[in-house]
Amino acid sequence: MSKYLWLVRHAESQGNLEGRIQGWADYPLTELGQWQAAQLAERLVQERSIGALISSPQQRAAETAQVIGDVLGLPVRFDARLKEYNFGPLNGLMPDEIIARFPVVRAAWEINRPWQPLPGEEGEPAFLARVQEAMDEIVAGMAEDTTLAVVAHGGSLDACLRAWLGINGREERRAFTFDNASLSLVRVRGRSYRVLLLNDTCHLKNTRGDIREGGGDDSG
Repeated sequence: MSKYLWLVRHAESQGNLEGRIQGWADYPLTELGQWQAAQLAERLVQERSIGALISSPQQRAAETAQVIGDVLGLPVRFDARLKEYNFGPLNGLMPDEIIARFPVVRAAWEINRPWQPLPGEEGEPAFLARVQEAMDEIVAGMAEDTTLAVVAHGGSLDACLRAWLGINGREERRAFTFDNASLSLVRVRGRSYRVLLLNDTCHLKNTRGDIREGGGDDSG
């Protein structure tokens, strides 16, 4: 018997469009993001029956989850532990602002390495612990042979997979990339986690011609 979890990164937000480090800063979905969320929902209708929908409460994730929930006929349950990494003073900044004000941070970001947390920044250990706690509780609460979907952020989805696959403690800050409105699928058997699908966006290639490529950063 198995449990299945769809890991969903939120659709394009205004912060994504502007290239901001989002973190705990809140931004709504763009017009394109609304379309992406609708495509996500239609894709999930065609997949294995989903029995529950859980989301980060941040606006970009909550809006994505609500579109999915409306189509699937599911209420959205929010869990604040699924929020993106809190970058503290970096939240909401543009890359050039970080270069000017925090050049050491930007240099580390460019080579995917950690940096000494700034005052007000969450710090990786606390971030990893809260995301893992939330996701482990979600899995523990599932019945066997059921499926649910979790809508979150690039950083929190990366933290989840690193914990489940036992690859924390690496030198890199992030191990996985998740595009806006992407789907990943994990199968759980006992304490065994297997990634069946990773960062799939084929549902976004259907009808709209102005899709912006990318959106796979870990800033929110």
